[in-house]
Amino acid sequence: MFNKVFISYAKEDIIFAEKLYSFLIKNGYKPWLDKKSLLPGQLWNNEIRKALRSANYIILLLSNISVKKRGYVQREFKIAIEYFEEKLDDDIYIIPLKINDCEIPQALNKFQWVEYNDLDCFNLVLSSINTQKNKYEESERQKIAINEKYEYIEVTKKFEYGNYVKFKINSTILQFVDEHNEGIKEVNSIIQGRNIEEIVSSRKMFFDLNGNTISLDFESSDWFFDIHYSANLITNSVLSLNENVYSFTGGAHGVGTVIGLNYFINPTFHIKLSDLFDYDDHEKILNLFSDFCYEELKKRHNEWTEPAEIEKLAQTKDSLFWKDSLAPKWENFNNFLISKNGLEIIFNHYQVSAYAFGIHLVNLPYLEIINNLSKPEKIIEFLKRIK
Repeated sequence: MFNKVFISYAKEDIIFAEKLYSFLIKNGYKPWLDKKSLLPGQLWNNEIRKALRSANYIILLLSNISVKKRGYVQREFKIAIEYFEEKLDDDIYIIPLKINDCEIPQALNKFQWVEYNDLDCFNLVLSSINTQKNKYEESERQKIAINEKYEYIEVTKKFEYGNYVKFKINSTILQFVDEHNEGIKEVNSIIQGRNIEEIVSSRKMFFDLNGNTISLDFESSDWFFDIHYSANLITNSVLSLNENVYSFTGGAHGVGTVIGLNYFINPTFHIKLSDLFDYDDHEKILNLFSDFCYEELKKRHNEWTEPAEIEKLAQTKDSLFWKDSLAPKWENFNNFLISKNGLEIIFNHYQVSAYAFGIHLVNLPYLEIINNLSKPEKIIEFLKRIK
């Protein structure tokens, strides 16, 4: 527990990243490094976000390349800072490791960094991680001592079929421990039901109607289906869970989906996005979702494609993304997660653009939301339950 470390780096700095990766493994941690952790066919964008969200610590390798490089390295920096906002002020979460002479990005100035040429710098990093790990473990002991509710465990199931080409199903779900709480029991049942349905449905990819594993008439990597649940937010009355489903069946790439599951507890019911706002504000909030998400996705699209300035001037919602995919309609934004700082709108593959654009989560801060409402009382009251 509390041993997951995400390593962010520019591909030009892979030698340093691999040295750190090996060091952390030798010291009992589970580092995540794309070159070591990604499987063939996996959706790298989806997996990186999942690894960032589940990491207990994030090490940013800063170099004269990574701090200036556009693209996913910068996005990892920004996501790390965003997730840090959910931590306590004295938590050690982001550890910048400066591997050569470079200027520290302004957004990272508040974090104490380590010089790669410092004597025993990896041990300094390890000391920081160990300090925070001890803090996490003490916090867990205190929760248990006061009978803190909504503690959960991860339950993993693995199935494997086939001979030359393996057909693999991996499932990891959350199960909450407090079985005396009727609402929690219902959420456990929901997760179990969704998970079993996904597993049973996935087997159809691997078996024929006689119950025999299918035979392939072409060479292929192993096929696999992965479903993983993680907690985005847990409070006494609100649960926001992340369901990640991914399958690879020998094509050019796999298919992945992220689904937000949001529940009020005791009594248990599903929270829809529209539930959070007064009916009189529905038009305003939909326009905010539409405009805010467009601006954020446009920024990411332009970081990815690097169009000329004159091309940027001609961009519109329907020219840059699928027609009406960001129109102010509930169905465009109903897949979301709840966090302590904002609502995270999920855009899966093909929802707004081509497959290569990837899966994106856009965080809309609560303050931005409240400032755009005529009647914010409903969401303000809701926020009291998640703070």
